Amino acid sequence: MSVGKAAGWTLGGLLFGVLAGFAGELFRRQPAAKVQQRYVAPQAAETPDVRPPAPAPAPATR
Repeated sequence: MSVGKAAGWTLGGLLFGVLAGFAGELFRRQPAAKVQQRYVAPQAAETPDVRPPAPAPAPATR
């Protein structure tokens, strides 16, 4: 086998490995719902002086 052919096989194998790695990462991703369930808000967002939301206005009657 010539040096050029060996280098071609090596580069081709590396390229194939990189593409296979990207494909594996795409299929390994978790759904967004699971990611949001694991999220924990920092304590700085939990302030005791937050006002409760205003009550919803009564529906208009005719």
